[in-house]
Amino acid sequence: MNFKIFCLNNILQEKIQFHIDFYAKSWYNISMKTLLYMDYNNTIEDIVLKKRGNKFFQALNRLASLSEKLDIVMITKAGDNIDDDILELLYFMPLHLRQMVKGIVKNGGQSYTNFWYEQDGFPRFGDKVELGGKTKREGIELSKPIVDPENECELLICAGDNVQDDLPMIDANVKAKKYLIMANERKNLPHIENMIKTTKHSYGVASAIMKICDKLEDISQQNDENIEKICQNDENIEKF
Repeated sequence: MNFKIFCLNNILQEKIQFHIDFYAKSWYNISMKTLLYMDYNNTIEDIVLKKRGNKFFQALNRLASLSEKLDIVMITKAGDNIDDDILELLYFMPLHLRQMVKGIVKNGGQSYTNFWYEQDGFPRFGDKVELGGKTKREGIELSKPIVDPENECELLICAGDNVQDDLPMIDANVKAKKYLIMANERKNLPHIENMIKTTKHSYGVASAIMKICDKLEDISQQNDENIEKICQNDENIEKF
């Protein structure tokens, strides 16, 4: 191999490695931290009331398997009057999913309370932090540094059923890929990128989470194919 070919080979090798590193570090690589903010009323409350949680739990399991880490935060306009309902919901969830629920934003963004779990897994309310937010969007922005202090979140999913209160969550000032699940059939919703309209309550949320997982797996597969092509080019260069 003469000197020019040697130099060309090194340059191409560096470019190939750059592309491999790019895909490996991208959020599309699936290995990422995911934050899921979920409204309670008319969104997932039927898990307790109607015992329809199995599909919802399956969706959370799949999302967790695609994420390096999944943290869940409840978000609601209600105040302390909802405490018993939330504890009942958490206790009804499988233990490994229950412990992914880190806290709750109440009063539409005014405060954040974390959850802690006893040795038997029973959930309890922990420390309360006054956020001072007035909307759920502000609640997300103000609670995220508490839930994600290392700023590792690469995928943010918000789920709700109310246009006025929940739709603005997609605009939260968070540096992450964002999806919004509107768990209610609404024909007059504006077209918003990465918004998934679905049926009411937990069954619809589960279906939407499954669609997001499909998108993540499709993108991951495309990137795997791109990396494979790059590696094949690498082999051809060495032969050359």
